[in-house]
Amino acid sequence: MKVFAFFLVLFTAVNAEAKIWRVNNNVGIAADFTTLQLAHNAAAAGDTIYLEGSTNHYGTLTATKQLTIIGPGYFLDMIPNSQVGLQSAKVENMTLNVGAAGTVIMGVDFYGNSLTINCNDVTIRKNKFSSPASNDPLYWPGTITLNYVNNNSNNPGVSNIIIAQNFGVTISATKPSNNILITNNIITYAANHGENTTSACIDGGQNTVMLIQNNIIRRARVNVFGSTITNNIMVAGSFIPNNNLYSNNIGSGTQFGTENGNQSNVAMTTVFAGTGAPDEAYRLKPGSPAIGAGYGSTASNPIDCGIYSGSLPYVVAGLVNMPVIYFFNNQPIGSNTDPIKVNVKVRAVGN
Repeated sequence: MKVFAFFLVLFTAVNAEAKIWRVNNNVGIAADFTTLQLAHNAAAAGDTIYLEGSTNHYGTLTATKQLTIIGPGYFLDMIPNSQVGLQSAKVENMTLNVGAAGTVIMGVDFYGNSLTINCNDVTIRKNKFSSPASNDPLYWPGTITLNYVNNNSNNPGVSNIIIAQNFGVTISATKPSNNILITNNIITYAANHGENTTSACIDGGQNTVMLIQNNIIRRARVNVFGSTITNNIMVAGSFIPNNNLYSNNIGSGTQFGTENGNQSNVAMTTVFAGTGAPDEAYRLKPGSPAIGAGYGSTASNPIDCGIYSGSLPYVVAGLVNMPVIYFFNNQPIGSNTDPIKVNVKVRAVGN
């Protein structure tokens, strides 16, 4: 309990205007709620819901309020000094309806489940969408679907959506949408379809305009129209030009060709470090052809291809930008003459 209390003091200091609700369904932990939907129902627009790590799911969510939903991240047991608690906060399917415009979701483990967006102005950052199988952490990706506003085809598609720094996601944006930023994600399709499936891991409609940059695209097809595609690394799969502007991308095959700074037939063993946690494995190794190969790169300001460069570099384990307690120890018994001694180590996580 002391860990959570201390965390909330720190968090309140940087979010003084928003009420914070704790959600925890672990046995013996007293929190505000045990499911995400109940927390949403009680919260007011502008509030923050903190999902604490658990072995159990926090259920589904149908959202009609503008909220900030924050989990502890993922792969925490693989990252030294990540958090005191090593469990992620798993959720099932989420739907953001009108009223939820302005919602931010960070550090949550969708574990193969989906997110449907029926409203504008949504930010989805630092979440894990996939669930593992056959020793592949990307085996079953979850899907983000961008829909019509209010799920009504008489309305336009959603706009002003940021999808950034997520692990293991498929993106469907076939409705007429605009101002869609897809950056610094690990994007994939279900592995049981094979490495060269023609199913789309990013599927965009002819009237959907996207900026797709600094992603790792792992298998399947990028099928978008009239969009800008830069600084991505594609491992297997395919790309359809479709009047897109594409430059400074790297392909394991001939997906992007060799014009406009694109590179073809690059051996991925020369690109990635391939060690550490599943997301750390996509760091660039020394001498990688992706180093300094990004659009606009200069000697004084190098820009790399891949997820660890650009304006929103990927953050390992989905840790959110707030103080993180990574060590907690306390004397179990105390008295008026012998106060309980507490030793806490805190570090900041940026970006």
